[in-house]
Amino acid sequence: MQPNFSLVFFTTLAGMAQGLIFFIATLKLIGNALPNDFLGFLALPFGIVLLGLSLIASFFHLGHPERAWRAAHMWRTSWLSREVIVLPLFMAAAALAWFFSITNQSNNLIWPILILLSIALWVCTAQIYQCIRFIQEWAHPLTMVNFIALGLTSGWLLLGSLLLFWPDTILQPSFQLICHLGILLLFVCLTIKLTIWKRNKNLRPKSTLNSAIGIRQVSIRQTSMGLMGGSFNTREFFHNQTETVLSNLRKIIFFGAYLIPILLLIYAAQSSSYGLIPAVLLIHYCGLMSERWMFFAEANHPQNLYYQRIS
Repeated sequence: MQPNFSLVFFTTLAGMAQGLIFFIATLKLIGNALPNDFLGFLALPFGIVLLGLSLIASFFHLGHPERAWRAAHMWRTSWLSREVIVLPLFMAAAALAWFFSITNQSNNLIWPILILLSIALWVCTAQIYQCIRFIQEWAHPLTMVNFIALGLTSGWLLLGSLLLFWPDTILQPSFQLICHLGILLLFVCLTIKLTIWKRNKNLRPKSTLNSAIGIRQVSIRQTSMGLMGGSFNTREFFHNQTETVLSNLRKIIFFGAYLIPILLLIYAAQSSSYGLIPAVLLIHYCGLMSERWMFFAEANHPQNLYYQRIS
């Protein structure tokens, strides 16, 4: 598929904001470890801004952005419609939590609502792709697991970075927890990604040129894509990158999104160099954008089988 950068930004920024708010809500529920000042003046506004930026980014891949509101009409059958409904609800709940924080009001009900909405948004976003059965690279439960795991990881690293700018909210042993849990989450994400790459490498098309035209006993060799020039099909369903580019991008993903952040967090935990956490977040997010671009590029639409010669 041809990756769309608006979707890359939307899914990564929204996922990071979801992870941030998920952990904020979880920490508030289990121990009220985060003070209202930190939430009201830094963490929650930051998460809401990220959600707003992701929402703006999502409009850039629409042919008619002014009609985006109509997407909610098909909520009974469309995961995209459900996402369109859940995202504003999640933003509204986050805004309500922000209001309670800056006014020092206690409302424990808002935190489980935020957790449920963040999970619901991950499910809706992942299911948009996972439910497409004819794209084998996406039609697997690991698609959703990968979305959730990466969102939690980037959100946790963001929370740790924001805490550095509000040092009164957390003690040094808690920074150790940030590093250790970050290492664990990154390792889990790396394991998931390696499993996905191994699975995708072994996938084979379910249809062939022979089955497409009903001829089974003749060896068919395609010599032309059947068009004088390009078309919508050849523009939108091919990424037009060589295998060398994809191979190098996988290395960038492996090192940038996973390995280098893991090593930096290990060093930060051992040397108490917690100022490295924002650098870890930045490196991880660059790798995360590459990972999401590759997620779209690796998807092989069945129609690609019949447009093999692109000139």
